[in-house]
Amino acid sequence: MLTLQSLDVLPGESGARLDRFLRDRFPGVPSRSVRFAIEGGAVRVGGAASPKGRILREGETVTVASLAEDTDWLPVPSLLPGASVAYEDPHVAVLCKPQDSHTEPQRPLEAGTLAGYLRKLHPEVAGISPAPGLTLLTRLDFATSGAVPAALTAQAWTFLRHEREMGAIGKRYLCLVEGDVAEPIPIDYAIDADGGGTVRVRKERADPDPCRWTWVEPVRTAGAGRTLVRATISRGKRHQIRAHLAAAGHPIVGDRRYAAVPPEGPGKTRLMLHAEEVTFRHPATGGPLRVLCPPGPEFTEHYLNEP
Repeated sequence: MLTLQSLDVLPGESGARLDRFLRDRFPGVPSRSVRFAIEGGAVRVGGAASPKGRILREGETVTVASLAEDTDWLPVPSLLPGASVAYEDPHVAVLCKPQDSHTEPQRPLEAGTLAGYLRKLHPEVAGISPAPGLTLLTRLDFATSGAVPAALTAQAWTFLRHEREMGAIGKRYLCLVEGDVAEPIPIDYAIDADGGGTVRVRKERADPDPCRWTWVEPVRTAGAGRTLVRATISRGKRHQIRAHLAAAGHPIVGDRRYAAVPPEGPGKTRLMLHAEEVTFRHPATGGPLRVLCPPGPEFTEHYLNEP
């Protein structure tokens, strides 16, 4: 971590944006570190916090309280309460992520992530892929629980990344949704996931790639005008299931981002979305592998064990 840097703007740097200035001065620092430092108020111009687009002038002084280096973005090895291993062999593992935890770090030196749990169990994966998610092959939202596969060797990482790009890693989710879902439905709306935290669903056109569709099957009615469904995706986009179901008129219970009327009050109901199953070809044998991550009591006690 670089700390307490004081930089004078030179004549040739006058007119540069603040973020560009820092990237040029610290070429070995990741761009996300510059963005994180500016947004967090760790960068000041003339003593004042400034936006990334601030235009600098010769003679001004830029102070940087802290700036994360590459290694600071590595997941901190740590146990994760509620996490478990659903499957493991010398080549691949499938971890079960608890709700309300990050899959990978969202800030430097962040502990308590699923990637940190993977690194705690298998320190060697940091040498295979030093990115924030290490060798995890799928990413779940903070509030979503369930199965996440991980490669444990360089060969498995290369093989499974290709499978992921081909849409060959299947993911099936349990969802409790609003409304009555009486029969299986494919949701093919195109999704615009560029920029911002919320994706935009284009209901007026279908995505030409079926790997980007969400396939929904009803499991049972759940009372109070709700339905328990299973949703299957392959090469999904960010928030795909949540956004697709909401656009189809069946928002997931507890979804504070995509429901037309968000749940009232904090913590009333968890996001009722759980990655129940992953399927993929084994990186060593090529044979099919199907791994289940059992849902928690919020599903089993109320919706899966009913007669």
